[in-house]
Amino acid sequence: MRHLINAVTLAIIATPVVADDAALLIGAERYENLSRIASGADTLGAADTLRGAGYNVEVATNPSASDLRQILTDFAVNTEEADRLVVGLSGHFANDQDRNWFLGTDAEDPALFDMGSTAVSLESIMAVMAQKPGQAVLVLGATDDDDEYDGFLSEGLTRIDPPQGVTVLITQPRYVDDALVDAIAAPEMNVMEYVSDNRRVAAYGYTPATLIMQPDAVPLPRATPLPSIDASQTAWNNAQDADSADSYRDFVLRYPDSQFAQEAARRLDVIENDPVRIARLAEEDLELTRTQRRSIQQHLTLLNFDTRGVDGIFGPGTRTAIRNWQQVNGYAQTSFLDAEQINRLDAQASSREAEIETEEEQAREDALRQDRAYWEQTGARGDQAGYRAYLSRFPYGIYAEEAKRNLIEPLERDGGPLRRGSDEGSIEDELNINPMLARVIETRLSQQGFNPGSVDGQFDNDTRRAIQLYQDSNSLPATGFVNEVTLARLLADAILR
Repeated sequence: MRHLINAVTLAIIATPVVADDAALLIGAERYENLSRIASGADTLGAADTLRGAGYNVEVATNPSASDLRQILTDFAVNTEEADRLVVGLSGHFANDQDRNWFLGTDAEDPALFDMGSTAVSLESIMAVMAQKPGQAVLVLGATDDDDEYDGFLSEGLTRIDPPQGVTVLITQPRYVDDALVDAIAAPEMNVMEYVSDNRRVAAYGYTPATLIMQPDAVPLPRATPLPSIDASQTAWNNAQDADSADSYRDFVLRYPDSQFAQEAARRLDVIENDPVRIARLAEEDLELTRTQRRSIQQHLTLLNFDTRGVDGIFGPGTRTAIRNWQQVNGYAQTSFLDAEQINRLDAQASSREAEIETEEEQAREDALRQDRAYWEQTGARGDQAGYRAYLSRFPYGIYAEEAKRNLIEPLERDGGPLRRGSDEGSIEDELNINPMLARVIETRLSQQGFNPGSVDGQFDNDTRRAIQLYQDSNSLPATGFVNEVTLARLLADAILR
């Protein structure tokens, strides 16, 4: 059973009414089409500490783009009365060298003009946080990858320019929860001092000498749960609705003593041992570069498994091609590759390349045999008709130059194009051939193997002989002068070629 990992687990834990602060933590670790973000979900580990510090905390795990939009819309509306705002985001980001976006886990082949449907704008998030100047901190966990997505869009973050009063901290995904716990929620901690002492964290925007988000450690009274309500029941219903590894894992971590914990653990084990999931994680661990992915796509295409493009992105077309290749080669049809399969694919592609080279060499040899055989039937007889027949079939053949010379010699003996007849010359004059058109004619003659001499726009004896040979080879009156029919045929031959 295969489960798409796009389920969202939300936990909005109500704190006492005296708490007017809000925090939103979103960890995106498992993407449907992009690489896994190691420790992406660790951001959620700071939730309990922030609650203890007086924040109303909302948590989201692996949200899709539509989930992100809804979560952030609700956050913007519900935090209007908050005194302090903290947002932590870990996952895949994209930028166009000017703006930044946070990608939903259902993003596929991110493109600049699709950002509205596949991601949320960091500039929009910071605009909401700017309503609480001096008490708004955005913590981002981003990787150092900088691959291009579509030529206009790159992976990762570009220059961050927060609005007035908003502080932005940037670090690796695995350190986001540390920053939230040690810099934001720690009593009397100066956030700027934390940044200066920690080389893994950089600060942008509002960076005063002193920024303390947790002035003191006043304990908050705990809400007394209603004894008649099992708090885990609703969470269990939500976990079953999502039916994903993340939802069951979150449930077990939150409610280890619940009556549903054992069943949640069993279902989690089934999902985590799903062969498709295991294969996907194995491929992610290979950390294939875009160049390596292009090479795999080229090999599949060479073996007649259509990837629908060679772009270094494993979209639906490539996944289908991999699955079909796995079926032919006796592998489990997971659509994900491991090192052994990649090596076998490479070996098969190398073998096929050698076969193609052999086939092409054989085709060349066959063509040469046919060329020689047809010469024996035509040009080898030594007559004009034989030469013309050979050139008609093999204009660039082994004996083409010999055939052309043998066609030219009798024309030259007869005076050929060097004798200007009044009719032929006047007809050519009426065409008003300027030097530019003359060079075009000479170029066409040269391209077809009729040596016109220098391509200079001047019709000399070499040009006249080339025109006469062309006319003779095409069953036109061999005058050596250009008329409408010869000109039209020359230009038409150029277009057809």
